[in-house]
Amino acid sequence: MDYRRLVNECPSVVGMLSAGLQSGGSLDSTVRSLAVNGPRLSRKLFEDVVRRTDTKKFPSISEGLVSMASALPKEASGYNRAIMMVISASESTDDTTRNGLLDDASDLALEAVKEMGESYGESLTAPCMAVFGIGIMVPMIMMSILPMLSIGGIFGSRSIDQGTIVLITLVIVPAVILAVSVLVRHRNPFLSESLSLNELKCALPLLGTLPLAISHCYFFGGIESLFILSLAPTCIATMILMMNDMNNDRKRRKCEQAIMDSVFDIGNRMVSGENFETSVISATSSWEGSIELSERISREMNVCRGDVRSALHRSIAPISREMGIALEDILVCSEKNNDDAGRMAVNLGKQFQNRNRIRRTLELRLKSTTDMMIGTCMFFAPIVLGMSVSMLEPVSRISGSSALSNTSTILNIYLIELCALISVLLSSLGSGERLTSIIWRFCLMCPESLLVFLVCSSFSL
Repeated sequence: MDYRRLVNECPSVVGMLSAGLQSGGSLDSTVRSLAVNGPRLSRKLFEDVVRRTDTKKFPSISEGLVSMASALPKEASGYNRAIMMVISASESTDDTTRNGLLDDASDLALEAVKEMGESYGESLTAPCMAVFGIGIMVPMIMMSILPMLSIGGIFGSRSIDQGTIVLITLVIVPAVILAVSVLVRHRNPFLSESLSLNELKCALPLLGTLPLAISHCYFFGGIESLFILSLAPTCIATMILMMNDMNNDRKRRKCEQAIMDSVFDIGNRMVSGENFETSVISATSSWEGSIELSERISREMNVCRGDVRSALHRSIAPISREMGIALEDILVCSEKNNDDAGRMAVNLGKQFQNRNRIRRTLELRLKSTTDMMIGTCMFFAPIVLGMSVSMLEPVSRISGSSALSNTSTILNIYLIELCALISVLLSSLGSGERLTSIIWRFCLMCPESLLVFLVCSSFSL
């Protein structure tokens, strides 16, 4: 088990435990709910606790949680402390003390994630510099020394052949970048998106590149603009076909964030005297990202015949399972005491806001890295390599070397590979991305990179 990713789940776990306890539920029922609906890694731990308790291995859920938390390694110490604090809160009979302990547990969880985020951000420096050095500097240096090696061949020394250039540029360098990308993805504790191969169907229009390339060679014959004219149309077509799916995903993320932000508002409205149903509809309608959701909730509640929980599940679960569970817990608490449910929602809203603040800090820390990678792939690499090709042309005419004359083709292929590899690398940062986002970024970067290379390599020196 990757315990760093377990620590990343800690704020969500503490939030779900807090919601269950504050809504009047017992620690036993809350843990059993987490064993079914909790985050992936934590769900396995809680499933094990429930199973061992049911088979009398542990005398109670509380004892099982203590044993589970104590068995965690040092790198998950923040998770351990937060769970212990929640157990202490569950044993308190005073509401004020219990809520204070739950707030402390939430602070411990957020602090653990913050420390891990700072460590993760610092650890990206070496891999990113390795990608920059290997992906840009190695091909550039090769293009710089190639003329000397070729001229050396004229005077009897062994010159570098085209096979060696292809091996280094198109095989070894991309393989190293891919290895770095896999390493970064494996060591990312915040990765939540898993890649689904079913989304590869979005890349089917890119298969049209081959017939376009064959048509270009048949009708025009030249290879100077072969890659840009054959790949750019298929990339544009792919992006057009993916636009609806990308917009829907963007709306879902925006709506999920709006629901999270509205929980605090829901609590304030309930404390002021509104009931749960009215508070949810009014609060979600006040945020731009959840206006449509508010209308959907209103419709579901009108036809639910009093089954508000089912109405919430049908409306919110497709957008965010975590937010659906949180609102259902608030609903359960409101059925016993509306004011207590309002205060519970306020506390949950504060936890969500603090968690979002930590994640935004991480995103800002990673933004400089992602911007550098995108800029390198789209502009810096094709400019440097394109100018290198321009400087090679006079030497190519002098030496008559085929290794020099075919470098433009090799570098065009390399830039396509580089765009694909950088897209994969960027998807491994932060909370991760879907496969559709990788395909979208590749289609966005590749045509521009090839166009810049074509312009720079066409200069006559």
